[in-house]
Order: sequence, then structure tokens, then C-alpha cells
Amino acid sequence: MREKQPEINDNVKLPHFLGIRPGVYLTVLYSIILLLVFFFLLVFPGLKNPGAVLSVKTEPSGAAVRIDGVYMGTSGKKIAVPKGVRVIEAVLPGFKTERIVQEIPGRIFGSLFFPLKKTLEITLKTDDPVTAFSIAAADFAAWTFGGEPTESWQIPLSLSEGVYRIDAHSSPQTDEILKAVSRFTVTRASLRDLLRAKILLDNSGNSPSPAGLVSSISNILQFLSDNPGSAQWLSNLLPPESASIVRASTWNNTENTVLSAEEGVPINRRFELSGLLFTGIRRNNGKSFLISENPVPYSLFQTFLTENPEWKDEHTDYFNDEISINSQEMYNNDSITGVSWYAACALCRWLSKRLPASMSEMEIRLPTEAEWDAAKTSIKSMEASGWEWCADPYAPLTFISASQWAIEVAGSPERSLRGRPSSSSLDTRASLPPELSSPFVTFRLVIADKP
Repeated sequence: MREKQPEINDNVKLPHFLGIRPGVYLTVLYSIILLLVFFFLLVFPGLKNPGAVLSVKTEPSGAAVRIDGVYMGTSGKKIAVPKGVRVIEAVLPGFKTERIVQEIPGRIFGSLFFPLKKTLEITLKTDDPVTAFSIAAADFAAWTFGGEPTESWQIPLSLSEGVYRIDAHSSPQTDEILKAVSRFTVTRASLRDLLRAKILLDNSGNSPSPAGLVSSISNILQFLSDNPGSAQWLSNLLPPESASIVRASTWNNTENTVLSAEEGVPINRRFELSGLLFTGIRRNNGKSFLISENPVPYSLFQTFLTENPEWKDEHTDYFNDEISINSQEMYNNDSITGVSWYAACALCRWLSKRLPASMSEMEIRLPTEAEWDAAKTSIKSMEASGWEWCADPYAPLTFISASQWAIEVAGSPERSLRGRPSSSSLDTRASLPPELSSPFVTFRLVIADKP
């Protein structure tokens, strides 16, 4: 016979707790846990961080938003603001800063899932639209160094948006700034932005009327005819079909796109300072200056660093590196290299203090590109086998004329380099951000009248 298996009882009985039945104290326990969950989800966030979600909308858009002096983001962004009286500021370069004192309420229940929302609208104004436009122009110039945009990388319409923001109209100053920034129009995207800004300026920021559009086109054609080199410039930017039309046109065939360098005439004046020999040059415009025949030597820069040690971080000592051999072979002398544009300008200011009293109305600075060209054509002993810093903000299209004031307003994120690399027989232009240095870049000095 099969043995009888013992019965297994799976029932578990909880004991009483302080004389309370399990069904009672478990119900109480579960209720407390549930209340704690509701408390920490629905009540505690509102007690810990009472406040509201603030959305600041500005006209024009893109202003920086500060809460109690602390930057919190840009307009249109949702910002969590603590409860209380807050000072809200909207800041946009070129516009007046608007400050609003606002009482921010708070919500206790459900603030984690249903936060209290508040919207604030601020209108920004400017008393100086030209300055505001110049800021947009400088931003336009900076973006053009990034190259043609792609599907994954886009650039803002800084110039035309700047016109729209300030509701600007065409004036001698805005027109000059537009000419200056057109010197940076080297991509199709920047060309579209430039044309859009021009049309908006001619129509005070509004959509163009037929008469306004005809006027803008007339001004553009006049601008192109006033700047030899425009045909070749446009043929490099327009789509292939349009570019072929420009290249085949009489305009392109008759236009002189090669601009000769400015020539200089040596004058009977020489001056020696701190081991540098300066020679006098007179430019085509009649202005004269003195320029050093050789770049700044290493020994002079070391003397400058000894008296101004704060500039040591602005100079990279390449002479102990392998690359220094190549750079020294390029210059074939003891010229200083690896110096930033800022450090070069600092040396100019330092050396200006050593000028004699008879030259108190003069200063030492870096040469402009025009001065560099004038000296290069007239001083046979001027050595320039590599790259040299110039004073000018770099602009790719130098054939476009603009006033010096507008050129300085537009600025540039890079500074000009001039030189004649050993592998080339032609004078060339290049650029470099002023805070950077290179083992192949040196600089020479100019003595000229103070501006």
C-alpha cells in the first residue's frame, strides 16, 4: 500500500501587534505610506521651492534675462523663479536695459506636475540705432569666418535681423557700415543676408514697395560699379548658371579686378631706436611714416618681458621646439616669433615711451596693410620672408571701399598678416585671431603721428 503523504498548509497567519488585529494595523500602515507618497509628490515640492515658472517675452527677441542680477537665460525660455518680490531685467546689446519689479506668487499643491505659470512681456528701445546696428554688423562679420553653412550647421541672419530689430532706415552712417561689412561677404548665405539687410534698410524695416525695390536695385548696381572686382566676386558666389552669365558679360571682361599695391617713396629720414633701424616712407596719400627695416629681434622682446612679466603668458617660446628650426630658417635672423597680436601691441606701447622728446607727437605701433605695401615696394633691404602682424582688422574683400570709421565699427575677429612665404614669389595676405600666436609669425614696428 502507498503511504499517505502529510498535508502541507501554506496559510500564513500574522500575529497581533499590541493587541491589534493584522487587518487593522496593515490598513493603517498602508494608508500612512500612501499619504507620505501623496505628500512628497503633491505638497512637499511646493513647500520646499515655492514659486512660479516665468516666461519672459521681449520685443525684439533674443534678450538676456536676469533675475535679481543673475543671468537665467534668454527671452522665450521658461525660468523657475522663487516666490517673492523679484527684479527682472531684459538686456540686449544696443538697447536700454528694462527693469521690472514683479511679485512672484507660489503654489503649494501640485506644483511638481502643474506649476504656476506666469508670462511677462517687455518691449526694448534704443536711443542709438546706429550703435545697435553696428553690433549686428560685427556679429555678421564674425560669422562669415565659419564658412558656408550646411544642413547640420546653420548661421544666424545677424545683419538683416539687426535691421529688423532696430527698425532702422537708410542713413549715411548705416550705409557706410553696410559697405564695411560687405567686405566679409564670402559665402552665399552672407550674400543673402547682406541683400536682405540692404532692402530692409531702404524700406525702414518694412516689406519693400515696388518703388523701394527699384531704388534698392539701383543702389546695389551703383555699389558694384564703384568697386572694381565686383564681377569676379559675384561670379564666385552666385549659382553656376548665374555665375557663367557674369563671367561672359562685358562687365567682367572690361573690369580691372587686379588692384595694384600701394607704392611708397623713400624720404631722407632714418632713425635708430633700441637696435632697430627705421626708414622714412611717404605714401601715395602724402602721409609719411617710419618703418623698421627688420622685424623685432628676440633680444628686444626679452627686454620687454623682463620689464613687463605679465605678458609672458602671451608668448610661446618655440625656440626649444623642433618647429623653431623651421621658423628660424624661414626668417634667417633672430626675429621674435610666437607672439600674439595683443603682446605685439603691448611692446609698441612700451617702446613708445622711449621716443625722444622731439617725437612726443608720434607713437610706435604695428603697420597697417597699406603701410606694409608702401614699404615693401620702396625698401629693398626690407626682409619679409614669413608672416607679420599688421594693425588692421582682417577683411577678405579689400577691393570694397569704406570709410575708416565704418571699418573700425564693423571690426573683425581676426587681424591681418602680410608676408611672402619662401615657397611663393607673390605677396600674400592671411589672418589669425589676435589672441593666438604662431612660430611662423613675427612683427615689425612703425613710428607715425598719433591719430
